[in-house]
Amino acid sequence: MMTPSKSSSRLSLALLWVGLVISDSAAQLLFKSAAIRLAPPIPTLAWVAMVAQSWRVWSAVTCLLLTFGFWMLVLRRAQLSRAFPVTALTFIGVIGGSWWFFGETIAPIQYAGIALIIAGVAALKPLDT
Repeated sequence: MMTPSKSSSRLSLALLWVGLVISDSAAQLLFKSAAIRLAPPIPTLAWVAMVAQSWRVWSAVTCLLLTFGFWMLVLRRAQLSRAFPVTALTFIGVIGGSWWFFGETIAPIQYAGIALIIAGVAALKPLDT
């Protein structure tokens, strides 16, 4: 039987994972949103200034900073060899978000990939230290 501290440790690690996957997925979706709204990339200062003024770009960067923080906290608690494969859950968030927000289609092969990612993550030994 799990002790209360072991149970709360697993819960806090799971919450860190949820935060990481959500923030990383959100960053990618925000970058996509910015990319389709900004002018095509041109190596000029004017284009860089336009990107720097985009709230979507800054929101994406903020999400990446949050992702970094979550990742550092996860790495304090879990072995890298067990933790890194779980980051693949972000692929599911990005695929789902691209369908939801951008109307992109999800091909059968992507559904198969999602199932394999979930099976692979589920097969990992628990991520607590």
